[in-house]
Amino acid sequence: MKNPSDDRPRISGTRFIDADSEPRARFSLSASYRDQHHPVTGTGGDPNFGAIDTPVDESCVVCAPATRRLAEELFDRWNDALKTGDADRVTDCYAEDAVLLPTVSNVPRTTRDEIRDYFRHFLEKRPEGTITQRNVKFGCNKLTDAGTYTFRVRDGGEVRDVPARYTFVYENRDGEWKIVHHHSSMMPGSD
Repeated sequence: MKNPSDDRPRISGTRFIDADSEPRARFSLSASYRDQHHPVTGTGGDPNFGAIDTPVDESCVVCAPATRRLAEELFDRWNDALKTGDADRVTDCYAEDAVLLPTVSNVPRTTRDEIRDYFRHFLEKRPEGTITQRNVKFGCNKLTDAGTYTFRVRDGGEVRDVPARYTFVYENRDGEWKIVHHHSSMMPGSD
């Protein structure tokens, strides 16, 4: 005998949930067993039902852990690369398709060669950044760190501090966090 609920549309990825059925026949994730004898999202009932929430052919995404401490470490990695004076080392912090909207250039940098070229010139000033305020947002394999920083730069014999605003967007690609977007601009009224 055919169950009338078989003709009803199902919630995407959910099988065997019918609000009109007997309470014992309703299943949810909270009723599922998670051991070697049942599917990860098994029904906990009839073993012929299989998983109840996700079809076998569904793919899933694993999100890398992202924390405020990670944002601090990623900035430190980039800042430490600046301190080496090596433009290649700084460029390695960026993804292949990264976009850099730099502090002291009006030219957006959208290739690794353009990013490297910017840092070849910027590193002549021996920059060193210090975060003064940050706001961190998290996503799946993405982290956005935005706020203000101050750069100490050397121009000839003169040392000066340049306050600026920044946004770093990092993505975890193949297990490695890279900068995919970096925007930096001097504070209004700064020289």
